Formats: sequence, structure tokens, C-alpha cells
Amino acid sequence: MNTVNNTSSSNTLFGIGRALLGALFVVSGVGKIFGFAGVASWMASAGLPFAPLLLALTIAVEVIGGLLLVIGWQSRWAALALAAFLVPVTAIFHGFWSADDAHFQEQLTAFLKNAAILGGMLLVFDRSTAKRQ
Repeated sequence: MNTVNNTSSSNTLFGIGRALLGALFVVSGVGKIFGFAGVASWMASAGLPFAPLLLALTIAVEVIGGLLLVIGWQSRWAALALAAFLVPVTAIFHGFWSADDAHFQEQLTAFLKNAAILGGMLLVFDRSTAKRQ
């Protein structure tokens, strides 16, 4: 059963949390714009084909999805898109299971961070759905 506390403070806290999650993606996407060549090279070194095209799509997803979360418009769909985006990104770039000893902890931490952000996206999706009912 989905119950939502519709108090003013609850809505305010939800909006702040949603905006903070969105800001993470906006900052990440803008950073990729300014470091485009380096990020594209890093993606290509990870074995991704068409790295510049995939990077452009990544930037669009992060910046647009993040901005939608920040302003709270279509946040339900933005959260779902960002959640779907995080699954392959996390598996491809933070595979702690295949990391060498020197990078294991770093990759495990990055994997768990992305998993937590994915959880946040699912909560935004769920809360935004519940508020519509």
C-alpha cells in the first residue's frame, strides 16, 4: 500500500531531495561537455563503439533529466529515464567484480553510489506517481 504524507514540510523535503538528485546529473553532464574529448576517449578505451555519439546522448540524458528533476516538471518520467540510464552505465563502468586489487574498493564504492542514486530515482518515480493519485 502506498501512502504519501502530503504535509507542507513533507512536500518541501521531497522537492529539495529531488532537486539535489537532479543537480548531481546536471553537474555531471556539464562536466562531460567541457571534458568531451577526454571522456569520449575514456569511453572508447572501455570498449564502447561510437563513443562520441554515446557521450552526446549521455550528456543529453543527464542534463535534461537532471534539469527536469530540479524544476519538478515531468520528474516522474525523468527519474525513470535516469534510473534506466544508470543500470548499463553502472554495470559497464563500475564492474568491481572484474577490477584488480588496486581498483576494487574504488569500483565497489562507485557501484554502490550509483545503486543508491538508482534507489533515489525509483523513490522519486514512486512518490511522483503516488502524488498523481
